[in-house]
Amino acid sequence: MLNGKIFDVYLDNKKNKIITWIISNNGAVRIEDNYEPSFYVYSNSMNLHKLANILQDLPQIKKLNFTYHKTDLGSTAKKLVLEIVPKKICSLGKLSKMIDFWGKFHRYHLFNVDIRLPSRYLQDKGVFCNSNVRWDGKQFILDDSQWNIDYIMPFYSSIYLDIIQKKQSRIISFDNSIKSIVVDDFIIEEENEVDTVLSAIKHVQKIDPDIIYINKGDSSVLPFLYHRAKICRISNLVNLGREKTQHLHPFKQEKTYFSYGQIIYRPAFYMLYGRAHIDTSNSFLYSESGFHGLLDISRCSNIPLQLLSRLGAGTAISQMQVNKATKKGYLIPWKKNMPEIWKTARELLVSDRGGLILDPTVGIHEDVIELDFASLYPNVMVIHNISPETILCDCCKDSHNRVPQLDYHICIRQKGLIPELLKSIISRRFCFKARSKNENFDKDIYKEMQQAWKWILLVCFGYTGYRNARFGRIECYESITAFSRDILLIAKEIAEQAGYKVLHGIIDSLWIKPSNESMKLLQLSRMIGERTGIGIDVEGQYKWIVFLPSKLTEVGALNRYYGVFNNGELKVRGIELRQSNSPYYLKNMQRDMLMILSKANNAKEFIDMIPFAIDVLLDYGKQIIELNVDNKTLFFTTRISKDITQYKVNNLVKSALIQLRNAGVQTRPGQSIRYIVRNEKSRDHNERVCIAEKIDENEKVDVNYYLRQIAKCGESILIPFGYKLERLYNMLQKI
Repeated sequence: MLNGKIFDVYLDNKKNKIITWIISNNGAVRIEDNYEPSFYVYSNSMNLHKLANILQDLPQIKKLNFTYHKTDLGSTAKKLVLEIVPKKICSLGKLSKMIDFWGKFHRYHLFNVDIRLPSRYLQDKGVFCNSNVRWDGKQFILDDSQWNIDYIMPFYSSIYLDIIQKKQSRIISFDNSIKSIVVDDFIIEEENEVDTVLSAIKHVQKIDPDIIYINKGDSSVLPFLYHRAKICRISNLVNLGREKTQHLHPFKQEKTYFSYGQIIYRPAFYMLYGRAHIDTSNSFLYSESGFHGLLDISRCSNIPLQLLSRLGAGTAISQMQVNKATKKGYLIPWKKNMPEIWKTARELLVSDRGGLILDPTVGIHEDVIELDFASLYPNVMVIHNISPETILCDCCKDSHNRVPQLDYHICIRQKGLIPELLKSIISRRFCFKARSKNENFDKDIYKEMQQAWKWILLVCFGYTGYRNARFGRIECYESITAFSRDILLIAKEIAEQAGYKVLHGIIDSLWIKPSNESMKLLQLSRMIGERTGIGIDVEGQYKWIVFLPSKLTEVGALNRYYGVFNNGELKVRGIELRQSNSPYYLKNMQRDMLMILSKANNAKEFIDMIPFAIDVLLDYGKQIIELNVDNKTLFFTTRISKDITQYKVNNLVKSALIQLRNAGVQTRPGQSIRYIVRNEKSRDHNERVCIAEKIDENEKVDVNYYLRQIAKCGESILIPFGYKLERLYNMLQKI
């Protein structure tokens, strides 16, 4: 009997079988298994029987069954549905699309169509990704529990891989040949490109790692290797996976899409069979939470490690919801079928609001306390039972559990799907967070794991209002924000009654200043927690904090501030130091200025420190004037939002895009570009900027432009104290 961890799962189209790889003490073992996934159609009885008569003669159909299932989330009633089992697993998608097209005339509702196949297979078999199982030749025997906290962490062997081009260049040119391939610290270089590639492949197969880490693997390295292999006519021999018949090719094409107000670019997926390729630069979950966080989410979401590394936290929480609903016996709708309820203009005005913001008082404040609600939105959903099937349910119209301001009623008879899931997630993250601060545990591992679940909790709220979310419903989104506004107002009221002055509030945080007659902080926190039902934590007590104004309106900005806690720790939000597009030089300048200011213990000392902070700014300006700066620290990073042909204004970004195009680099919306500014006023795009891929050590920059950027960053910090951009720029000009 085989004993090990489930590592990878995928479909073998030719054999019409599911392949599972198990990592055991003796290495990786490949298992083939028969599987017959089905999908379901619901309509009135007459339509279903007509459909069955049509489908029974189709060669793609293996069998049809009339059966009863729960189709409506929250309802225990079972409805008559037609189960359709295709002969080939790969036919499921085509058949469902065909029936869905017919359904435009017959009102068909389809279920269990687009559930991720590896997750579906494993759940049907009663196991999950990275679980400890035994295989007796016919079935899996589970020796694990999916949401167990103290499971044995699997060990997966790994290597790092990179490619070096023959002609040294920062731009990967597909016309450039491969000089060598680096596997960990071992450099493989033969007399010609073909032998180099084949020797490297042979070396990887000999090591037989479970995971291959590649920086820019999907976006650059593997597409380059794939292209060179085709040119050398050895593409059928380039196999980095464990399947002997697999050759390197993109599994999913590149894509640009819009998400949360941003244009996102997703490179093509270069995935391996039986082995995991993790792109260290293009995996959000990996970059934010490391390997252990990625592995724990893979385990609980039942999404294979390699695939999850290319997906977001939203996809993970969505899959967990699907898994939960399936376990409770519900069919999973293919297309969202819960429309928004009709609202008048007045009702929309009341309901279509976000979290509560209390405008801050601009300037410096001493002895300020920051209070944060612990996972406010997820806790609101759990405590008030907010889920698509519980909001405005048919069974509890007289429910006492009602949404403030909106007066939506919420079910009190059954626990909702989403709150039930979130309760497990919140307790899991709480445990990992506690262990990340406990010397008796490996703090680094648990820090990664709690960070991963932090992102899951952050997106769970947004997905309730996402129009394409499988279990999304806008009334849930509205209810959560309504409760949060009410909770923050209650907290504000209690704090003020307890003798505190409220300086600022934003969604789940309050900044308060005590007086001589203020209640003790521990007692205040307890009162707020008891009244709202959600615990509130003391983020810290500031020696001083500076709330910054909006540069456009000069009123207090929502999330722009910096301050120093009593323990000396600096907290910064909203300025260039925290922005990914800012050059490191400007970030370093702001950090050094803030380190000077952080030496102050009160407002008076802070004001006295301002001249010394300005000296730092002037010193950075002097280095620019003297060109005594590493050019690599001066790059601006911009995520492009449209194709180069759509830029009507000849700005710096367009100049950089033209340079990239001329260098043979095709950029797509959502990708990021990096450049320095040579001469902002030049009309020649080559003179105006220089892209990062072409920079050299002696590159000269536009001194006045960078001085202005320095002044702008100085203004971000010191504007409440009368230091605006022009004033600082004039000071820099006089150096």
